[in-house]
Amino acid sequence: MEYSNLNLSDDVFKKLKDMIYDISGIFFSDQKKYLLETRLSKRISVLNLSNFEDYYNYLKFSPLKNAEIKELLNSVTTNETSFFRDMPQLEVFVDVLKQIVQSSGNNAIKNIRIWSAACSTGEEPYTVGILIKENFFSSGIKFEIIGTDISEKVLESAKKGIYNGYTLRNASQAILGKYFEKTGDDEYEIKDEIKNMTVFGNVNLISGNEVKKFGSFDIVLCRNVIIYFDAESKKKTIENIYESLKPGGYLFLGHSESLHSISSLFKLVGLGKTPLYKKE
Repeated sequence: MEYSNLNLSDDVFKKLKDMIYDISGIFFSDQKKYLLETRLSKRISVLNLSNFEDYYNYLKFSPLKNAEIKELLNSVTTNETSFFRDMPQLEVFVDVLKQIVQSSGNNAIKNIRIWSAACSTGEEPYTVGILIKENFFSSGIKFEIIGTDISEKVLESAKKGIYNGYTLRNASQAILGKYFEKTGDDEYEIKDEIKNMTVFGNVNLISGNEVKKFGSFDIVLCRNVIIYFDAESKKKTIENIYESLKPGGYLFLGHSESLHSISSLFKLVGLGKTPLYKKE
């Protein structure tokens, strides 16, 4: 059978997109029907099924449905990312970290916790680790970085810490030489000193219980994530992030994202280089 010729009917598309939404909060509009059709055709081939209706029923009723739901999420999540993505935002991030350290005064902070939500294959949390090493090497403070994603497949890749030159295109030669080992013609592995700063975990951002298990944070990076959610999922995600932040903690969104019309929980404290929100 030519799986590239499979057609996703409107009826089954609705059932599949509703299932994906219920599980993950990710919303597929009608305009993205072809995208879903393309991404799931491979799963139909792997499972040797005949059509999308069979695939939906497999997800609903198969004894192996839980394993396939993980594959479904791996297939539908978007994982485009790179090291040092949107450097103006990261400069603000470093400034905020400095403020947190300096504001402690005599009550020295011993531990600063940073959460990279929807971290994909690990570029963002490892970037954070490098920035910390570059700016706070002798601060005497312990920094903990937590990277989470709904896709277990990308988390496995993140833990390996192996990347090609394209995803490192924004890194200087000095950074490459200092924090990466060249392991192939176009392959680099991040060094253990950065790997060991980061813990990875599987989290669904719309699940309050899953978010809570990682404790509280000083800073949350949730960049270019909520654009894939509908209004209700955005609201749930932001509420969960708010609860996960310590009083005075900061939230970074993507440069084109905003909490306007989503949530009034946070105070907007930065607009110039990046939208920056604070829990008071």
